[in-house]
Amino acid sequence: MKQSIIKKENMQEEMKFKDGTFKDKDEITPSYINLNNPKYMEIDEMFYSTLISVNYYREQEELILKNLIDTNINMNISIFYEKQDSYKTIRELTYHIGNVGVELKENNQNKQDIDIAAFSYNDAKYIRKEMQVNGEEMYYMYIYLTVFSKDKKELEYLLNKVEGIAQSRGIQTRRAYFREEQGYIATLPLMQNNNEVKNVAKRNILTSGIISTYPFISSSIFDEDGIFVGTNIYNNSLVFVDRYDTVKYKNANICIFGTSGARKIILYKTINSKK
Repeated sequence: MKQSIIKKENMQEEMKFKDGTFKDKDEITPSYINLNNPKYMEIDEMFYSTLISVNYYREQEELILKNLIDTNINMNISIFYEKQDSYKTIRELTYHIGNVGVELKENNQNKQDIDIAAFSYNDAKYIRKEMQVNGEEMYYMYIYLTVFSKDKKELEYLLNKVEGIAQSRGIQTRRAYFREEQGYIATLPLMQNNNEVKNVAKRNILTSGIISTYPFISSSIFDEDGIFVGTNIYNNSLVFVDRYDTVKYKNANICIFGTSGARKIILYKTINSKK
């Protein structure tokens, strides 16, 4: 009896081997991953390179990621937040302010050391004031930008472009050389923030500053029953407008501006064809 069962199991295993086994993970598993180059990683003929945010303006009035999201650059953006204990943070800030205050009173330091200590002193006082007076919370924030392309030269061009846009928004970035794999994983929907890149990207931010990192931004106009009127010049998205949608718009009035010969009349007739 046992022999017949074993024989049957062996036959089943042999059939699986002959037919081949295919699981869900095999659907998303790449055929190869190349990590030989420290400047980028290659996965199935696609090149990936990660930028790490290492500094930013503390006070932002606008969304700092808006200009990046509005572009048509192939890019994955990942943001991690870690809330800090307010009582512990205030206690550490007070201790730091006291120590730095004593150092500033000493005159045996050079000018550069005094400037750095003064900046650290004022920064710590500002954070403590915001937390104690205005009820702010402090977080550690990590921002990663993974740019990808099928061409290495295009990848370098896109990286330079993203760095320029980020710089214009007050975000200083550093390329994740020799840490491309960790940076790539950080921008996947796996919630993994590896310590090897985490220590570089960690920056403190208050609650009011977190608002400026809101990532869900869209400049596209797409009404379900709308008429196609053109493409968005900023991100090449299609624009469909249903100006008779009273739920979304107050009324059907529209104003069209354009240079002579820009086909304003044709656009007007197209939009008014739906009545």
